Amino acid sequence: MSSAVRVKASVASVKAYATVVGSRSNVCRSSSLSSTASSSLLPVRRGVRVQAGNDLKDTAQDLLTTATEKWEETEDKPTVVTLGLAGLVTLIVLSSLLGALDKVPFLGGILELVGIGYAAYFAYNNLLFTPDREELMKKVDDLKSKVL
Repeated sequence: MSSAVRVKASVASVKAYATVVGSRSNVCRSSSLSSTASSSLLPVRRGVRVQAGNDLKDTAQDLLTTATEKWEETEDKPTVVTLGLAGLVTLIVLSSLLGALDKVPFLGGILELVGIGYAAYFAYNNLLFTPDREELMKKVDDLKSKVL
């Protein structure tokens, strides 16, 4: 196969891809595409969409089943509902508080600088040197063993 034929073939495949990607419908309208090129590209894309949709449905079904089982195992349901509502109210209050703080001029930038400064301080004191890293990992492991 000559290089001119290869160039024409690659240009045709790029046009085919651009036509398939650029069109809103699944119908190819390019005259440069052969019927084999359009039929080989479109079913593969549909298959990926179907597979992703099935995975999402399976994951949602698994989560729903797990949540139902945990709810049935719970003995103190009023406490769980109360804690859930308290968490929701807390999220709403914190969201409105952050919205109010965001409207104050320069405060968002100042708080961002404070956060960057503290992150740098934490990294310097706990992550830069090996003994400090080991001590931090020991603290994290102790906390994980207490919680879990």
